[in-house]
Amino acid sequence: MRITAVVAFLAILIAGCATAPPLPKVESARGDRIGVLVESGDSPFHTHVGTTVFNNFARKYPYDWNLRAEVQRTIERAIGDAGLTAIDLRREGLTYVELSDLILPTGESWQAAPDKAEIIRRLRRDLKLKALLIAKEAPALASIECSGGPCSERYVAGPGLYSRSFLGLSNYYAVAAYSWNVFILDPVADAAKADPLRSMLRIPATRLTGFKHPVEFKNVTEAEFAPVREAILKLTESASNEAVKVLNVRQP
Repeated sequence: MRITAVVAFLAILIAGCATAPPLPKVESARGDRIGVLVESGDSPFHTHVGTTVFNNFARKYPYDWNLRAEVQRTIERAIGDAGLTAIDLRREGLTYVELSDLILPTGESWQAAPDKAEIIRRLRRDLKLKALLIAKEAPALASIECSGGPCSERYVAGPGLYSRSFLGLSNYYAVAAYSWNVFILDPVADAAKADPLRSMLRIPATRLTGFKHPVEFKNVTEAEFAPVREAILKLTESASNEAVKVLNVRQP
């Protein structure tokens, strides 16, 4: 299946990421402006790993969960609760393509991408932003399985349900499959790609205790999916709160 092949390919790329430079000291003041952008679809995925590869499958469902808007609101709420001001970058005419790879690791330091100099000037000078919080729907690590031999990493194609069955027993997980950037503009850095935030974001999944086995395993109804949506937004809330902590907001 094409989705499964893409996940496998990107898993190799993710696993090969190099260690990021250390973060510079960052301090923010209450009221500082933080740009927010979410690049995501609105529908969930179901990725399943069975006892053998012949049982594996991945499917995207047409259910409209309004995920992009809900994830954006969740991030903006975390920013506001910290005493900062959230700015919707899409309303400012900016796109994910313009903002991707804005700040990159170079050796032992962080540098603004040379072809993004004008955008960074606009973000700093015109929009007066301190940092950007960006979340993009992307394949993500759902679990790591170790049972005496080499560990296996299990990836999903996008936000939704991950199920794992072995010899008739099934476990279910919600996965908030988003790639994060926390671009700090002065001094420049991407806090999402360095510890401690990187470690926290590495496995954006939570086990769904009490999740009922779907009546039709390959055709999960929207009602059966409901606990997954709620869990994804809770995971996003936790990630947003941790991202805001990195900004070190000075308290009055």
